[in-house]
Amino acid sequence: MTTPRSFRAHVALTAQVEAPPMWSGAYESVGEFFAVALAAEGAQRFEPVPGNEWVRPGFAGAIAYRDPAAVGDVFAFALAVYVEGDVTVYRFPRIEDAARAGRLWAAGLI
Repeated sequence: MTTPRSFRAHVALTAQVEAPPMWSGAYESVGEFFAVALAAEGAQRFEPVPGNEWVRPGFAGAIAYRDPAAVGDVFAFALAVYVEGDVTVYRFPRIEDAARAGRLWAAGLI
């Protein structure tokens, strides 16, 4: 199997759902999002690179983490993506899948 080279392709192959629901207004800023989300043990932070044509640093970010509420669930790892007040949480079976999705997203390889 070849490794997907885009966020959407990787999500389509590895995530529980390709297009999970989005929540609006949960956080006032990307800083608040990071402050809350990084509290999860082993969380990995992703910020858009300056050349990312989809999102800008300071307005978006992502966190890969183990979801403590998903005990016993096959999709126990998550990538939470914050973009200008909206949060989308993608669920994965392995932390490596969530982290790879975060790296692809941050690089703008959508």
